[in-house]
Amino acid sequence: MSNDIVASCKFALKKPLYRPTYAVRRWLARNDASRQINKIDSTPVPDKRQEIRLFMVVRNESLRLPFMLDYYFSQGVDRIFVLDNDSSDDTRDIILSKKDAHLFYTKDKYAHQSSWVDLLLRRFGIGHWCLIVDADEMLVYPHYERTTLQDLCVFLDKESFDAMDCVLLDMYPDSSLNAIEYTKGMNPLLVAPFFDGKSYTTVRVPVYMSKINVIYEGPERMYGGMRKRMFGIDACLSKFPLVKYNKSMFLSAGTHFVHGARAADLRGALLHFKYLDDFSARVKEEVKREAHWDNAFEYKRYLKTLNRSYDIRFCSNDSEKFRASVQLVDLGIMKSSERLELFSL
Repeated sequence: MSNDIVASCKFALKKPLYRPTYAVRRWLARNDASRQINKIDSTPVPDKRQEIRLFMVVRNESLRLPFMLDYYFSQGVDRIFVLDNDSSDDTRDIILSKKDAHLFYTKDKYAHQSSWVDLLLRRFGIGHWCLIVDADEMLVYPHYERTTLQDLCVFLDKESFDAMDCVLLDMYPDSSLNAIEYTKGMNPLLVAPFFDGKSYTTVRVPVYMSKINVIYEGPERMYGGMRKRMFGIDACLSKFPLVKYNKSMFLSAGTHFVHGARAADLRGALLHFKYLDDFSARVKEEVKREAHWDNAFEYKRYLKTLNRSYDIRFCSNDSEKFRASVQLVDLGIMKSSERLELFSL
């Protein structure tokens, strides 16, 4: 999501401005989405006990899904909801093979993705801690090595927070993409453990979002990193992938902004494994489909760089090799607190 989707707020208001017509548009979009989506599995979804629930939209993600699904279950996710957007690989079989994973299907346009997630959250997320991530995103947070997601959510509940901010951290190999071979089930950190440790900028709040007439007043948003250095894309790298969902809360611009939430004074990271050996083929496909944001603007930038250099390499003097969560805290990419440090002992 580009930096130009928000403009600095030139006036101060005690409460965010909210246009009722936007709520109506979201309701209409959810209703339309409900007619386009079918549940594939036959397993009933329990509605009484509180769970940590993960929501994911995928298309042809059979390469990354085996590891990511197992990773999130191992970290403490209780139930996973996957919406498949007309995949042609074995994505469906992978999801159906997992206990406590539910599969939904749609042929609808990918541009309606936010409505799909909004619908699933409304149906299955209310009152639960919910993760909203992509198949190439691996959530980490301070002391995730010894603190489960259940522990983290218990801490956030005690602190009266219902959302956690994260940085989308682009991960890449130290060699060219042509020289690596990522296989299903492999931890992607084994082939793409590097990230940019510096070169990030922030947009401070409040910011006014003219399209929905809302003033965003949460944590600052981060931009830059490897994507700007390599491709000239000044994308918003901040997301809210973890929320305790309720009807008064809504996400906008994907999960880049959250409204009606009390965000924690912490910051995690989403290790982003887009840049593996299938990157070039996926870029060409998405440029042809033009289904992503702004007619695949980012993918067209990717392709422009790939066309200039077939043997693309990502590492620079700013590159760091991922070692542990404390490293990201020390670099200022993630953020902890004294209370979380004591809680994690």
